[in-house]
Amino acid sequence: MIEKILPLTFLVFALPAYAQAPDYSRVLSSVTLSFEGGDMDRAVLVENGDTGADLYIYRALEPSREASPKPALVKKDAAWSGAMWGQLPSLDTNAKGALLIKSGNDSIGRDRWSQTLTVLYRNKEFIVAGMTRETRDTLDLKNHHSCDLNFLTGKGLRDGKPVAIKTPAPKLADWSDDKPPEACAF
Repeated sequence: MIEKILPLTFLVFALPAYAQAPDYSRVLSSVTLSFEGGDMDRAVLVENGDTGADLYIYRALEPSREASPKPALVKKDAAWSGAMWGQLPSLDTNAKGALLIKSGNDSIGRDRWSQTLTVLYRNKEFIVAGMTRETRDTLDLKNHHSCDLNFLTGKGLRDGKPVAIKTPAPKLADWSDDKPPEACAF
């Protein structure tokens, strides 16, 4: 009996490791960057089969390391993902080496929007250092909004007017597009 149970026990404990591996056939975007200068890091955005994309961040990759490194962070539903061009999220980097998570809808319906999250690695945590969001109504041209927030400085703009941000930079693991900062809730 123990010979049958023991292999199953190992399988149960191994499942979380396999669950962390992305389906590379569904990769939407990837970038190589260096969060701390020097080490090679990689971020991969993978369609999750729902209406979102999951983010996998790998730290300190080296060509000689194992073939299947473990992600330092897995953020489920890191970006909204639609079913067609103009709705697919992507990753990018800025001139300062930050990770940019871009999402939006610029292809269907009257409510068009774009959003960019700026992600940094600080104090051994991935944080959302900034957010830029723009919305527009294709039928009501006067109905458009924008916000550009810097959580590190506590300053931002809403529709071109200065606003103060009272919340500190949130951890990426805790971020939810369902609960945008007040200055970006349109």
